[in-house]
Amino acid sequence: MPNKRFLLALLLCAFAGFSLYAATVSFVVVETGLPDEAAASQHSRLWEDGLLEVFFDSGHIISNAPMMRQPAALVPGETESLMETALEGGAEYFILALLDYSEPSGQEALSPKEAASPKHVSLRLFRTTSGRMLYERQYAVKKTKSNKEEYSNVKKTVKGLVPHLNER
Repeated sequence: MPNKRFLLALLLCAFAGFSLYAATVSFVVVETGLPDEAAASQHSRLWEDGLLEVFFDSGHIISNAPMMRQPAALVPGETESLMETALEGGAEYFILALLDYSEPSGQEALSPKEAASPKHVSLRLFRTTSGRMLYERQYAVKKTKSNKEEYSNVKKTVKGLVPHLNER
């Protein structure tokens, strides 16, 4: 009996010796190339949900700003403003997810369904204290048969950001 208690105490001490690390991550999803009057895109929600789920499941503290819609790509000053807000909120890292819905110049959407999905996604990971971009991933959106398949692709892409949180 005393041996079991000793082993249990030793095991607890071993686990207590491991340091746990949870980064504070803030992100925003920005839609570009959609008219202001267009309805919110379900694909943007998939990206937002994917970011939330992946970082939460990996044990990080997450927050997000409301989805934004811009007529064109963000200019650097807007990105810095968003990152500054994340820093004020205590975030160590900031993720900017840019979903580009615009059609190539001179080309019109073939159907409403195609117009509702982004053509290109850019994920950018920043360190808020330095403002330095740690990682960027360009993602060409593939046509999928279902939202479930698309959500799986989104999560797989977002998981590529997680290992870069330890970069300083």
